Order: sequence, then structure tokens, then C-alpha cells
Amino acid sequence: MGITDVSGVRLGHVTLDGPGEGVRTGVTCVLPHRRDLLEHPVVAAAHVVNGFGKPVGLTQVVELGEIETPVILTNTLAVGAAHEGVVRSVLARSPDVGRPRTVNPVVLECNDGRLNDLRALAVRPEHVTEAVRRAEASSDGAPVQEGAVGAGHGMVAFGWKGGVGTASARVVDGARAGTLGCLVLTNMGRPEDLVVHGRPVAERPAGVTRPADGSVIVLLATDAPLDARQLGRLARRAQNGLARTGVLTDHGSGELVLAWSTATPRHRRDGDWLRPWFCAVADVVEEAVLSSMRHARTVTGRDGLTVERCPAL
Repeated sequence: MGITDVSGVRLGHVTLDGPGEGVRTGVTCVLPHRRDLLEHPVVAAAHVVNGFGKPVGLTQVVELGEIETPVILTNTLAVGAAHEGVVRSVLARSPDVGRPRTVNPVVLECNDGRLNDLRALAVRPEHVTEAVRRAEASSDGAPVQEGAVGAGHGMVAFGWKGGVGTASARVVDGARAGTLGCLVLTNMGRPEDLVVHGRPVAERPAGVTRPADGSVIVLLATDAPLDARQLGRLARRAQNGLARTGVLTDHGSGELVLAWSTATPRHRRDGDWLRPWFCAVADVVEEAVLSSMRHARTVTGRDGLTVERCPAL
């Protein structure tokens, strides 16, 4: 179960290795729905839990309540290349963009510099356009490859190997039902903070000794006809799921949440019907974080550092 359980949401990874042990990074592209996003943007909201991050495009999402491009995840120093890659992908199919119409790429990042040589600037615009192509070529409901893939290749979570994780839930809020999907990019936390389904983890990794604040990106997708304000309320509950796993939002952490709906919003006054959605957000975020570690593999990267898969998962 994962974010692609929401009909129309598709995903593509490009994973980069080498030369030698210096490069352990990549790109993950998430397409919010099947239609032309520039002509048919999805209703969306963004929330910043702690803002030590370098995202692109979130201010327009907050202002207009919509996403009009693929969502790209990558490493911190690849944000510029990722932005260019999305722009080039859009220019190739939209002759009116830039004359003078513009476009708002959404690029989110985490710092994979412990395992990856950030100074190599290994991610290039063509890697991003390839990730977009792979996402477009994937089928509805295709399983998501998780762990040390794409943007997650060099990420570290709670001192263990992190990366890409996903989960989903079916939500019934009275007479209506819908699907809530989540995808996370985990690169945060200290070993002593990790909690797995309510149980603190006693094991400590051997290779990673330096504490790190780190970051986590949370994507929430649903087919329920929520408006941008209601999606914002869901996004703010993502912190509940993060807290269950031990994420404490340190000074230097970047916890960013992006939520969208593939449906046309219908007015529905807020009320108790939202509680199942709030509960589901906490559940899928918690499970996606743990899944990113459960599906990870041990990776050796820059300067010979080896980060192991967590044995408790």
C-alpha cells in the first residue's frame, strides 16, 4: 500500500551511484494526477513544521492553493538543477510558457551529505527530466520502490539507513469514503529518539556517531474533494505521525509537508467528519517513515562511511 493507491498519482526514481564511493544520491518525481498539470492544477496546501530547508515553489502553493508541475525530491545542492529539469520538461510540451507565461516548479530537498559528495553536483537537469518521464510511463496503482532509491539513496534516519517510504489508508468519514496516501523522504533524527510502534529502539548504529538534526519531507495525496484550507488542516497533522516515530523537530531540521487532492473540491463545512482524516494522517505518516527504513539497505558512501539498515524493522 502506498501513495499510488490514490488514482492518478505516479512516481519515478533516478538513482545515482559513483564515481567511486563519492556519489550516493538521486531524484524522485511524484506526479499528483494524470491530467496536464499546467492546465489542470491540483488543489493543494503546504505546511512548514520547522523551516531549516531550501524548497522551491512553496510560496505560490500557499498563495494560490494549487500545484501545477510534478513534485521533485532530491538533495539540497541539487535544487537548482531540479528546477531547471522541470522547466525544461514543461517547455518541451508547452510552447506558450515563457512568452510571457511562467511556471512554478515544486522542488523539495534533504541534505544527504553524510553518504553523498554534495560538492560533486551529480544531479543534473537531464536526471530530473528522466525521472519525470519514468513517472509518466508508470501505470496507475504501480507499487512504489522504497528505501535507498531515487532521492532516498543517500539519506540517513535516526542514524540508520533512511530514504523513501510510503503508506496509505482507506478513510470513511460517515457517508463518504476516500483514500489517503503518503510518501516521505527521511533524513532526520538521533538513534536514541527512534520509536517503532510505541517501542523505543535500544540498538545503536555503529557507523554514524555524529548527531544530526536532519530533515523529512512529507507528501499527502487524497481523492477526497477537500479544499485547500482543509488540506492545510491535514498537512498540519502530519507532525503527529512524525512524533510517534521520535521526530523532535530540532533547531536545524526541515520538516515540510505538501498535501493535495486529485478531486474537484466540494464545499463541506468542517466538523467531526474530519477526525477520521486527522487520525489517518498520523497513521500513514508513521507507517511511511518506518517503511522508508524497513525497505532500506546498507549503503557505503563518501569517505567509506557505511550506514546500516535498522535491524529493529
